[in-house]
Amino acid sequence: MQQGPAQYPAAPTPPPVPPPVRRGGTGRTVGITVAATLAAYVAVAGAAGTVFALTGSGTAAPEPVFDELPGDPCAAATGSELGALSAALPGQGYYDGGMRCNWVAEFSDGTVGRLTVSFQLPHDDDYEAVVDEEEAEREYDEEAEDLLGEAEYQWRDVIESDELDGLGDEALVSHYVVGSGEEPRSQADVLVRVGTVLIEVSAGEAYGSATGEADFVDDEELLIAVAERAVTMLEERE
Repeated sequence: MQQGPAQYPAAPTPPPVPPPVRRGGTGRTVGITVAATLAAYVAVAGAAGTVFALTGSGTAAPEPVFDELPGDPCAAATGSELGALSAALPGQGYYDGGMRCNWVAEFSDGTVGRLTVSFQLPHDDDYEAVVDEEEAEREYDEEAEDLLGEAEYQWRDVIESDELDGLGDEALVSHYVVGSGEEPRSQADVLVRVGTVLIEVSAGEAYGSATGEADFVDDEELLIAVAERAVTMLEERE
């Protein structure tokens, strides 16, 4: 999904990394890779012109000015959903007409990566965020074409995808591999349009340690549940 230029000052220095988070019953520890994974996210967010701030650090990034967007993107995931993924280190990113929350997480197949929830308004021809349902429909259709594997020029290797009924105005789920060469990355996305806002909930491999072989099928229901909560957040603002 598109992102606009940064509108706010640089993010504060992240706080110290907390002790490792252990996934009950598996013996796996995600804390070992948390610091490196988070550093990669911060670097990517900075390169994209996004303000990135860790929640709970005592300093919050400014919220977007659009009434159509929720106040806290991290609220889309419940405590039980985050616990199921041993999700840690939530971080909020704000950009022109959009916002997102990232967590470092361990998925059902043992992959350590990131869970992301984003809310985005569409953009006009001047790349300015606009409250325009027709533009939102157009951007959804363009993204859906890629995620469903129907685009003429495909830059994702779509493994499995399907449209979802009863979620927002239109929605889909897609599992795919993106990138080529030495580091293809597996990812699963739930894309939803609610009026003028596009919601995306994704599970993805961490930058720097991706294999392109992760399997997020067993996490699909959780991703859809997070998307449902995100839709509710938008409807409650109306």
